[in-house]
Amino acid sequence: MLDDLTAEFPLPRPDLLEALTYSDMTTGPDGTHLPVERRLSEILARYGPGDLVYRSISRSKPDLVGAVRAVEERKHNGG
Repeated sequence: MLDDLTAEFPLPRPDLLEALTYSDMTTGPDGTHLPVERRLSEILARYGPGDLVYRSISRSKPDLVGAVRAVEERKHNGG
């Protein structure tokens, strides 16, 4: 499935992907800025453990948090 998606939609540059992830993972449903941990908790609270979204977010948590931290580090260092 990933091959099908990347054939049609090439992966963005890693820094752009991190920036997009940062934006999504630090913005609540009402547009408020949230820490990534609170955003992840908010998403998981809306979906049960059997839901695809819940499973995907749970499995992706280290990568999602890592992307947010990378952007925060670049912001902190002026880059």
